[in-house]
Amino acid sequence: MNWRDWIGDGKATKRILFYITYTAVLVFALFNLREIGSAIGSLIGILYPFLMGISIAFVVNVLLKFYEERVFAFLNRRGFSWWEKCRRGVCVVLSFLTLILILAAIVVYVVPEFVSSLMVLVDNAPLYFERLSGEVTRLLGEFNITQEQLSSLTIDWSSLITKATELTSGVMDSVVVVTTSIANGIFILAMGFIFCMYLLFGKERLIGNVKRMLYAYLPRRAAHRIIEVGALSNRIFSNFVRGQLTEACIWFGMIYILLTFILRLPYAVLISCIVALCSLIPIIGPYISMFTAGFILLLVNPWYTLTYIIAFLILQQIEGNLIYPRVVGTSVGLPGIWVLLAIIVCGSLLGIPGILLGIPTFSVVYTLLRQSTARRLKKRHITSAQAIANNPSGLRDVEEDTEDLEELEILDGFEPDPEDEDDENGEDGSPADGTDGPDGEDEPQAYL
Repeated sequence: MNWRDWIGDGKATKRILFYITYTAVLVFALFNLREIGSAIGSLIGILYPFLMGISIAFVVNVLLKFYEERVFAFLNRRGFSWWEKCRRGVCVVLSFLTLILILAAIVVYVVPEFVSSLMVLVDNAPLYFERLSGEVTRLLGEFNITQEQLSSLTIDWSSLITKATELTSGVMDSVVVVTTSIANGIFILAMGFIFCMYLLFGKERLIGNVKRMLYAYLPRRAAHRIIEVGALSNRIFSNFVRGQLTEACIWFGMIYILLTFILRLPYAVLISCIVALCSLIPIIGPYISMFTAGFILLLVNPWYTLTYIIAFLILQQIEGNLIYPRVVGTSVGLPGIWVLLAIIVCGSLLGIPGILLGIPTFSVVYTLLRQSTARRLKKRHITSAQAIANNPSGLRDVEEDTEDLEELEILDGFEPDPEDEDDENGEDGSPADGTDGPDGEDEPQAYL
């Protein structure tokens, strides 16, 4: 086909215009990265109260669904008209009361102990460093190291203590700055709370309006695919939030019991809080908390560190093999290498929030890529075994990969890519035979 034929071909013309527009936008973005970044930052600042409201609604929605679908399931089955009218309000109030009770318990019982442990650690830091230096000198003497060698290994502990004191002072200053920032953000939090209430009470109506707009302004296949991706993202983010918060609570309880009643080590609340916060980061979070807590105990007594690390590794094996699969399971569905990539990339861009949001985001991207790959391999009649063996045209094995076949059967219900259906569908993306396409299929899950 030459260029004269392309002019009369509507599909080819659309593709050419798409590639030209895509190239122009890409070139413009590459030459204006700083301006685009500044514009995105300003937009995020404007939308921050709404983003805060969406985040709060996402967490509260986990409790809301628990009350609506589990606690009051017996009333749902009865079908009382009065319950249908007040169900959402009652469950929203109970969800917020549960969240407030949890936060109040943390403020009343955990925060004072945490601050007390932190202050004791800061006050005793010079003494801990001196004791640690004496222990190191004694151990070196037991190995028959000469005085000259000890002199060559002498460390300026006074300078180290001074730097440690300055570091702790800087930490306290940072705490003051963070407290001030929290006080300045009360208005944003209040606006976010109001927006969160609107989302929780009218989420079905809001999602219905979004679906109507998508089907009104986009081709049917594109609208249907966007809703599918939204349902997938909602499921992965909800499972991640619910699973990781549950894991954090379990880790806090186990470490506190271990340090308080079994090992009887100091700073139980401080170390339990560190472990609970780090457990929000899969794979590497427990190791970060282990080394952090080990360093704190090292300042008190080196043998405390050894005892804690051994007990923590045993506890981690129990938790990872027995508790974690039942609580979280395969909710994220992201291989370890992708988790590390999400932590490195998103953590470098957005810090701790980037780590927490990057893992479920990468999980969504990974799931979509996996579905697309399996769908295209099936269209080309290529199995995973043939692709791995680099033999796509070879004879099919008698015993094919069972896992691959199951995955392809699961993906049979997904819509094919528009590029693969150009000959069967019209130019607007709708089926050529006049059927309604996805309108007759089961509705995807709601976003919230």
